[in-house]
Amino acid sequence: MTIHVHAESPEGVYLRRADPVLARLIERIGEIRLAASGSPYESLVGSIISQMLSAKAAGTIKQRLTALNGGPLTPQSLLAHDEETLRGIGLSYAKARSIRELSQRTLSGELDYEALGVLPEAEAVAALSKLKGIGKWTAEMFLIFSLGRPDVLSLGDAGLQRAAQWLYGRADPDEPPGSLARHAGKWSPYRSAACLYLWRAIDDGYLDGRAEL
Repeated sequence: MTIHVHAESPEGVYLRRADPVLARLIERIGEIRLAASGSPYESLVGSIISQMLSAKAAGTIKQRLTALNGGPLTPQSLLAHDEETLRGIGLSYAKARSIRELSQRTLSGELDYEALGVLPEAEAVAALSKLKGIGKWTAEMFLIFSLGRPDVLSLGDAGLQRAAQWLYGRADPDEPPGSLARHAGKWSPYRSAACLYLWRAIDDGYLDGRAEL
């Protein structure tokens, strides 16, 4: 799955018409292209591993897990390793149990990734949040970056909140707190794309003055 948005894509055109303030950011940043790596199952395994860890530490454990597995990560292959074995590569007991539970539910069909692709956002998040080690924020990130859902908004994401306050505060110095929730209604059905531009504004240094809008 590849996410590809820009000023002239359907998402970009809609957002620029719906929100003139966001339009300037879209035009300034330009194209955003992101490719999901691995299967939805692998993405959730990676999310569980990464929680409360630095990117470097999480990457090391993922490499160890791949080496231990000796091939692609699948529910069958990971269930062949007991919790103690998974602990031996650096996973906590809680994460080892979560990965095994995820594998069991995927293998049984209880966790249906195709259904998650079309369920209403709240229902999809609720289904994912039933899994140990998967919270609301992790579920929302999975819907955006792994399933490519076009209309997901993570109101609890601190980065999005900061970026929205920066963007709309520039347009109106009297902009009160809560910009994200207040303006996001204009972005539907392409809230995911709007979020990508706000995250990119942070990464590219707009909020801290390293780049100018």
